Amino acid sequence: MHESDTYQAILEEGMVKGGRELILLIGEDRFGPPEEAVKAELNTITDLDRLRRMIRQIPKAKGWQEIRETP
Repeated sequence: MHESDTYQAILEEGMVKGGRELILLIGEDRFGPPEEAVKAELNTITDLDRLRRMIRQIPKAKGWQEIRETP
């Protein structure tokens, strides 16, 4: 079951959702509440590696824009 493509896709979807939530949670503590445009843009990102890079960028960033610009 753990090798199932469907199972792996469900796990990755959960990690993507968790990554988005983590960015919003930590980002809000650091930069204040994000604008709706930031939330909407974040919800379109499905690349787990990019989300991880965005999370790592939070401590160094000066604001939401720098997080959004993370490649």
